[in-house]
Amino acid sequence: MSPARPSTSALLLVAVVCLPLVAVGLSGAPVAAQSDASYVSVTNVTHTPETPTPGESFEVEVTIRNHAGNGGPFKINEVYVSGQGADTYVADDLGSLPAGSSMPVSVPVTLDEPGRHTFTVNVRGVNPSDVPVVIQYPVTVQVVDETRPQIELSTQRAVPGASRSVNVTVGNGRPRALDQVAVTVSSPEADFEVQRRVQAQVGAQNTTTFRFPATVSEAGRYPVDVQLEYTDDGDRRSLNRTFRADFRAPSNPGEIMLTGTEAVARGGTLEISSTASNVGTTEVEGVVVAIDDTDAVAGANYFVGSVEGSDFSSFTLTTSVAGNVSSVPVEVRYLVDGVEKTHTVEIPVEQARTRQPEPQPSGPPLLPIGAAVGVLVLAGVVYRWRR
Repeated sequence: MSPARPSTSALLLVAVVCLPLVAVGLSGAPVAAQSDASYVSVTNVTHTPETPTPGESFEVEVTIRNHAGNGGPFKINEVYVSGQGADTYVADDLGSLPAGSSMPVSVPVTLDEPGRHTFTVNVRGVNPSDVPVVIQYPVTVQVVDETRPQIELSTQRAVPGASRSVNVTVGNGRPRALDQVAVTVSSPEADFEVQRRVQAQVGAQNTTTFRFPATVSEAGRYPVDVQLEYTDDGDRRSLNRTFRADFRAPSNPGEIMLTGTEAVARGGTLEISSTASNVGTTEVEGVVVAIDDTDAVAGANYFVGSVEGSDFSSFTLTTSVAGNVSSVPVEVRYLVDGVEKTHTVEIPVEQARTRQPEPQPSGPPLLPIGAAVGVLVLAGVVYRWRR
């Protein structure tokens, strides 16, 4: 939050109790800004690096001292910087500073334009007499316009919930290498498995890509903050960028549908023949079709495996049934980018006709009758031959 500006009475008090402040140039030693009434001073003001580049965040370090003659603690409400072209950063509620002690405070500042800039370090607090006090200290910084490292960000397409790679590319177009390089990422919407990567060096006129696995619960475009830290010729520097990253899903992700399905019950056996068709353009893995165990149908499953985009795999699933089953639910499970997808299809069951035995003719058996006729004929022949 931006600090509230001092009231008219507070400004008047500052004018009365504060001695004139001395600005410090780049080559001069810092001089304390002190009030005789409060015995509180801001001293040892430095900034790192000494010559930041436009848009580069640098640290302004100050020491707040409550002198022994103050007779009591000085309560520090806030420390901030303000002035020409400077973003304002606030450190709130730093506590009380006992008499005769000091406290170092670091405040980040960013200046967007090259050139010589002067801004003010402000310390707001309350003295032992409960009187508001503002201590101010001017700081002059030379911002150098030189070639800075470039940062680019890209994301891999994936379905929501899947891990995807967020790629941060650091380009060093400078004539010397970047040392002790560190890249840190963060986002209010994306969950990063790793938030910081380090590398010893990015060479001159070279690029390096840092990969950060991340997941989002819903597809969309979300902000990603990237901080690049590096050492340049002995100076530790940092560069911050915010990207609107693309976390959208593929236009047609893998999806399994059952096609050409037939389910036939014959006696106590149920046979399901079908094709697992991938109607998406990306591969799916771990495809399994399954029937849950019920009173009428025994549980069974079939592992289909992987199916490439726009491809298919046929299978036959066999189980046992009891009674006349009209339909059976078949569950389809598979993975897309490591995320499990599940849906259930209700398949009608056809009852196969069983072949009935052919009916036998009525009356006496033909074989015994034929045998009897044969015996009579033979007897007649023998009788005639004897006569």
